[in-house]
Amino acid sequence: MARPNHPSTSDTLSEPVPEALDFPRAWWARLVLTAVPPLVALASALAFGPYVVDDAYITFRYAANLAAGHGLVFNHGEAVLGTTTPLLAGVLGALRLLGADIPSAARVLGLLGIMGVVLIIQRLALKPLGSIGAAAIGLCLALHPDLAFTANSGMETGLSMAAVYGALLLTLRGWYFWAGLAAGIAFLLRPDGAIVIALLFGFTFWRAPRLCWRALLGAAVVSVPWLAYAYHTYGAIAPHSIAAKQLIHAELPLEILRLNVERLTAGFEMMVLSPLALLGLIVSGVRRSGLLLVGVWMLIYLAGLSAACITPIPFPWYLSPLFPGIILFAGYAMFSGASFVVGRLARAAERPANDSPRSGPAPIAAFSSQRAGSVTAAVLLVLAGTGYAARDTWRRSMYDDHFGQRTAAYLAIADLLRPHCAAGDVLFVGEVGALAYALPEQVILDSSGINSPAVLRARRADFERLSAVGAASREGSVEWVAAVVDEFAPRYLVTYWLWMHIRDLASVPHIHRQYQMLELPDYPGYIVLERLPDARPDAARESAFSPPDNVVSGVYKMHFAGYAAREVAQQVQPGLTDLFRFDIAGQRSLRRIVPQHFGEAAYRGAGERPHRTGRQGVDSNLLLAAQFAGQIAHG
Repeated sequence: MARPNHPSTSDTLSEPVPEALDFPRAWWARLVLTAVPPLVALASALAFGPYVVDDAYITFRYAANLAAGHGLVFNHGEAVLGTTTPLLAGVLGALRLLGADIPSAARVLGLLGIMGVVLIIQRLALKPLGSIGAAAIGLCLALHPDLAFTANSGMETGLSMAAVYGALLLTLRGWYFWAGLAAGIAFLLRPDGAIVIALLFGFTFWRAPRLCWRALLGAAVVSVPWLAYAYHTYGAIAPHSIAAKQLIHAELPLEILRLNVERLTAGFEMMVLSPLALLGLIVSGVRRSGLLLVGVWMLIYLAGLSAACITPIPFPWYLSPLFPGIILFAGYAMFSGASFVVGRLARAAERPANDSPRSGPAPIAAFSSQRAGSVTAAVLLVLAGTGYAARDTWRRSMYDDHFGQRTAAYLAIADLLRPHCAAGDVLFVGEVGALAYALPEQVILDSSGINSPAVLRARRADFERLSAVGAASREGSVEWVAAVVDEFAPRYLVTYWLWMHIRDLASVPHIHRQYQMLELPDYPGYIVLERLPDARPDAARESAFSPPDNVVSGVYKMHFAGYAAREVAQQVQPGLTDLFRFDIAGQRSLRRIVPQHFGEAAYRGAGERPHRTGRQGVDSNLLLAAQFAGQIAHG
C-alpha cells in the first residue's frame, strides 16, 4: 500500500535516519538485527516457564462459557462483566471451539504479544538510534524479567502492550485509520486503551485536523459494536471489576504514585534505566522528537493508575506497559549524551571523523553518531545482562511468592471437590480464578465481588457501616462474609487462610453449627468448609463478635495456628520447626492460646492481605504468629 498523501508527523516530530546510522547496509545484516531481539525474548520467556496467575483464570472461565454456548458470562445465566479483556476472552473462546486448551492458547498469545512489542519498540528506536541502537534496545527489553512474566502469566498484558505501542507507531508514521484501529483493539484488551484513543484523537486534531476523522473511524470500527453489546447485555459499558477493586483495593492517589515509582526503580537495572528514561523524555521534548508522543502516553497512563485509586500491590502487571517505554527513552538519553560527548571530543582533536581508507573522511556528526550508537548498545547490553542475572530476585521483590503455589493448590483442591459437587452447587471462594475455571458447572461466589454483584453489595454495606464508626478497612469485618453465607447457603467455602475472615467466621455460632471443616493434609493453609447435609438457616442470627471461647473446635484451631507457625518457621527462623510438632498436650494448650493471640481485639482483620515489599519479605500477619510461636516455646 502506498504511503498516505497527507502531512506526516515524522517530517517534523521524529528525526530522519542519519546517513551515518544507516549501517549495516546489507539487507541480511539488517534482517538479523531485526529478528534476533524478538527471538531472544521468546527464548527468555520459554526459559522462565509457565507462571499463570490466578486472575488470568477469570478470563479463562469467561472464554470457556462462551465456547460452551452460555455467553460471555462468569456464572451461567448471570450477565456480569467481570473480565477487563473481552477481546481476549472472545479469541480464547474461539480457539477453544477449534480444540485448543485455553491456558496453553493464552500463553501462546502472550508469547506472540511480547515478540510484537519488541519489534515495535525497535521500529520506534530505528530513526533516532539507527539499526545497532534499535537492536540493543530490543535486546535489553527482550531480557527484562517483566517481559518474560508477561508472556507466561496468561494475562492480556502482552497483546495490550503490542496494540498500544503499535497505535503510537502508526500515528507517527501518519497511518491514522490503522492507528485508530489498533487503539480500538487496545481498548477491547484493557479499559485503559481508552487513553490511547483520546490521545490519538488529540494528536491528529493538532497535526492534521482534516484527517482526525480517520483515527476516530478506525477506533469506532472495533469499539462501538462492543460498547453497544455490553450496554445491552450487562447494562453498563464499564467492567464490574473496576468498582469492586476500587472498594476492596482502595488507596490514595499519592500513595499509589509512590508505590509505582518505588517499583519502577526496583533493582539495579531499573535504578539506572528509569532516571535515564526521564532524561530522555525531557530531551525528546526539547528536540520535538516523535518519541514525545510515546512519553506523553506514558505520563498519562501513570497518572491514570493513580487516579483510579486502586492499589498496585496485588496487581504488579499494571506497570508492565511502562517498561518498554522506559527502556526506549533510556536508550534515547544514552545516545543523545554519547553523541554530544563524542562530538565534542572529535572536534577538540580536529581529526577526520572516520579514518577508514575505504570510506574516506566524513563529517564530525557522522563520527559521533556511529560511536554514540556503539556506546549506547554496549551500555544497554550490560544492563540487560544484569537484569537477566537478577531476575529471580526481581521476581521475588515485584511479585507475590505464592502466586504459582496458590494457583496449583486451587486447581488440585478443585480436583478433590469435583466428584462431590453437583451442577449448580454454590461455592464461596477466597480467590476466584483457578478454582472457578476448574469447576465450570458450579456457581462461584467471588469474595472480592469482581464477578458477584451480591457479594460486592454486602461488602459495600459492611464498609459503610464500619465507616460510620471510623473503623473501615479494605477487608471489612466478618459480617459481610456471614451475610453472603446466610443469603446463598454455599455448599463449600474454599479459601487460603488469610482471606474471608475464615477464622472469625468459624466463631459465628449459627454458621459454626452448619459447616464442618475438611482435612487437607497435603495443602496446609487452605481451608475448606462443607455444609452439613441437615443444616438449616437459623431464624435469629447471633453476633459474630462475642462468641464463647469454646466455640471454635480444637481441630480447626490446630489447622489454622499450626499452619501459621509453619509459615513463620519457614520465613523467620527455620530452627523453630521442631516447636510445632504438637502432641495431645500441645493441642490442649492451643485452646487457651489461640483466642488470646488471634482474637478480634488482638488480631484485627485476620483475612487482611499481607503487604509485601522488596525490603520486607515477611508477612506482617505472620509476625503475630511468630509471637504466638514464642508463647508455645515458653509454654
